[in-house]
Amino acid sequence: MVHQAQEVKHQMMTIMGKRFTNRGISTIIAALLLIAIAIAAGVLLYVFSMGLIGSLQGSGGQQVKDQIIMEAYQWSTTTNTLTMNLRNTGATTLDMTKATFYVGGAPFAYVAMTGVAGGGSCAANTFGPGCYGAEPLGVSAGTFTPGVAYVVKIGLADGGTMSYSAICGQSA
Repeated sequence: MVHQAQEVKHQMMTIMGKRFTNRGISTIIAALLLIAIAIAAGVLLYVFSMGLIGSLQGSGGQQVKDQIIMEAYQWSTTTNTLTMNLRNTGATTLDMTKATFYVGGAPFAYVAMTGVAGGGSCAANTFGPGCYGAEPLGVSAGTFTPGVAYVVKIGLADGGTMSYSAICGQSA
């Protein structure tokens, strides 16, 4: 019995006035190792994800400098005309004769813009930055249903595409 008491006393350690057994120290070390492994895995995941995100953000492709907004439109079913009031808010001068117009997926030919004004080079066929004007498109009466919204797209010569929505027979 004395021999067992000496063995127990031998297995206990005193650290800063507290007694610990050898078994308790190995549990604490195991917990610290698990925490260290989790932190290392988190750091590796962070480094990997930042590298991946950085590479995805770096190759965004060529940005288009064209921007045309449709400020208003009037779609008259009596005259079969969709008149869009457009403004060039981009940084480049656009040759509107090379633009393609689509209403509800159907192509329409360019008609010289009317009432073109603003800063820069503004003319019926040249649409510079800051220019605004009206683009009348002749739309056939039987093709479009009054009260239905149609997608209006303008495809520019350099690949830029502007997309809008217009309701047949209404103004906005």
